[in-house]
Amino acid sequence: MTDLTNAHILLVEDDISSRIRIAGWLEREGCAVTTAERADEAWALLTETAFDALLVDVDLDGTVDGGGLIRNAASLYPQIAAFALGPESAHKAVRAIRAGAQDYISQPPEETRLLQAVRDALAAADRARPETLRAAPPAQRRTAGIVGESAAMRRVFDVIEAVAAGSSTVLITGETGTGKELVAQAIHALSSRRSQKLVGINCGAIPENLLESELFGHVKGAFTGAHQTRIGRFEQANGGTIFLDEIGNMSVNLQVKLLRVLQEREFERVGGLEKIKVDVRIIAATSANLKELIARNEFRSDLYYRLNVIPVQMPALRERRGDIPLLAARFIDKFATEWDAAPKSISQEAMKMLMNYNWPGNVRELENAIERMVAMTGTRRDIVTADLPEEIRQTGGNLFVSEIYIPDEGIDFNTQVSELERRLIIESLRKTNGNRREAAELLQLKRTTLIEKLRRFSIPAELEAASA
Repeated sequence: MTDLTNAHILLVEDDISSRIRIAGWLEREGCAVTTAERADEAWALLTETAFDALLVDVDLDGTVDGGGLIRNAASLYPQIAAFALGPESAHKAVRAIRAGAQDYISQPPEETRLLQAVRDALAAADRARPETLRAAPPAQRRTAGIVGESAAMRRVFDVIEAVAAGSSTVLITGETGTGKELVAQAIHALSSRRSQKLVGINCGAIPENLLESELFGHVKGAFTGAHQTRIGRFEQANGGTIFLDEIGNMSVNLQVKLLRVLQEREFERVGGLEKIKVDVRIIAATSANLKELIARNEFRSDLYYRLNVIPVQMPALRERRGDIPLLAARFIDKFATEWDAAPKSISQEAMKMLMNYNWPGNVRELENAIERMVAMTGTRRDIVTADLPEEIRQTGGNLFVSEIYIPDEGIDFNTQVSELERRLIIESLRKTNGNRREAAELLQLKRTTLIEKLRRFSIPAELEAASA
């Protein structure tokens, strides 16, 4: 990005007159400007999309100041161009630069100085990308390979840490590819059983006539081909943990036998009469809606309540978009090492597309996409939009393409609606070279309504003049 045209910029300023003035300067240069008054509001916006640049008043009110916001943003998006705005103060300037700001611009800012600083930073980002992604923010939590700092993932981490020490049965639910097996591994790794085995089995991948033998074992001669006695997964996991993946695919007959294991902690091998006792923790997972299966008499309600002692709901990736940069960094490091490839970084435009894609395959799909991009870019150090899979590029980084997303922290509804209206009006004027009548027709508004909104949103007259 060698100029400011189409740059997506987040302006965080609690003084409304300064906010309107700076936004107007940037918009006349062709920027798409999103504004926020508070650091928490800005952070919610940052977790939704990858902005090209961030302009922050260092003297924001709230628990997180401007410097803290810059630090967190720079950690999440290594290529973001961050600028601090504040009074003439050597002390504040040094603090802002240490937090990650590329420049400190004294207030009230001078238009030419501010625009040139942003323009130079974005041009420099194109010429020389960082060789590696920076480390994730200090608040990021990793548990047995699970990465995330979103509110949804913090809740998952809290449950893992709270229940790992016990032996209660756990039921993990969530869409395919959300990391249910990683949660099972994390619970086992943090438990007192960690020195024993974690034995897993996918109940949906094994034919029903073989699954019983796989779970409970069989004695010699139990069926054709049973030439010797064989222990099953429950015996293998004795003293440790068994992970029953896709439990919703288990037949009703087998569900009865599993219920007995949960109640009595004993079973018989297929074809045998000896009661085998086991000390094993059971963790089950499913991508199916078990309550719907119960309603169709395809899953036993008594088994469901036995399994659902500790429920863990894994969020879909589209529900935790703020974790995408962290996950992408981790996968890039992983595959660059495996492929012996050059260290990589992702351009902000490519990151926008990653964050606006809905990821039906969730984290697994993201991991596969990153592996492909690392392999295909070879010795090249930067991943750009052309390297993304076609289905991701089709989003175009356009927020309107993806479904509406509301972060767990919530949003200011009126602010978001007003911001959308403002951006639509500015884009319509740009598209019609400042012709108000044509812009109103594009938006299917009366011309008088458009003029009223121009006044209400304080869209600078210079913007219209520049477009005309």
